[in-house]
Amino acid sequence: MDWYSHKWPVEQPRASVVLIHGAGEHHGRYTHVAEALRENGVEVISGDLPGWGRSPGRKGHIEQFSQYLAAVEEWVARTLEQAAGGRPVFLLGHSMGGLVAVRYLQSFDRNGQLAGVILSSPCLRLKIPVAPWKARLAGWLDKSWPTLRMASGITPEMVTRDPQVQKSYEVDPWQYPKVSVRWYQELHRAMEEAWQNQKQLTLPALIMQAGDDELVDADAVERFVAGLPGEVAFRRYPGLRHELLNEPEKEEIMAWIIHWMREHGL
Repeated sequence: MDWYSHKWPVEQPRASVVLIHGAGEHHGRYTHVAEALRENGVEVISGDLPGWGRSPGRKGHIEQFSQYLAAVEEWVARTLEQAAGGRPVFLLGHSMGGLVAVRYLQSFDRNGQLAGVILSSPCLRLKIPVAPWKARLAGWLDKSWPTLRMASGITPEMVTRDPQVQKSYEVDPWQYPKVSVRWYQELHRAMEEAWQNQKQLTLPALIMQAGDDELVDADAVERFVAGLPGEVAFRRYPGLRHELLNEPEKEEIMAWIIHWMREHGL
């Protein structure tokens, strides 16, 4: 499938980043991230995951989480081919995109080909526990009406403290506020598989977690990090909300990302 792709190029790039967006959003919300990377000689390859943004498919819906992995594999394979071993290639995933990055690396053998992975508030456990009756209902609907879509419940105030970003979030025509029952079930299955295959994530990793995250369980992310077998740099940011790269402190966070990338081949 030809998913919607986008590239922020640079002349004679020193490195490449494949960027994976989160749930409900699209690649265009990361233009400022791409520009910061481009200023440091890094080209950025991204796009919209199936069912989001400009990509085909029912909005807010997937049949299988592996559809996301297939889209990322398309972007990564193309990037590695163009890099041809001449520059390092990194993965960068936010929230659900962080989970996609984790499951991608656990599913595709890219050791020796990718230089590292950068995760921002990766969705490894949801903050709000689901009541047992809701879980049973979701299981039933997954079989009888998997395409039923409901509001995700994510508000602009949950993602950032920046009022300008909050306003942009509300009026963004490519932002989609609903998810399907099947999407919800597949997200949970993918989170469980991420934990079950934790030891397979051996690539050098930079993992950053918002301390005041209402969507992702920050403590669970910290536990996940502690169990990883490879080289990991971890930072938890007290008081910051879910979208670290859209918080008022985003320049500090981008500087840390660039610093870590320089230590890994940039």
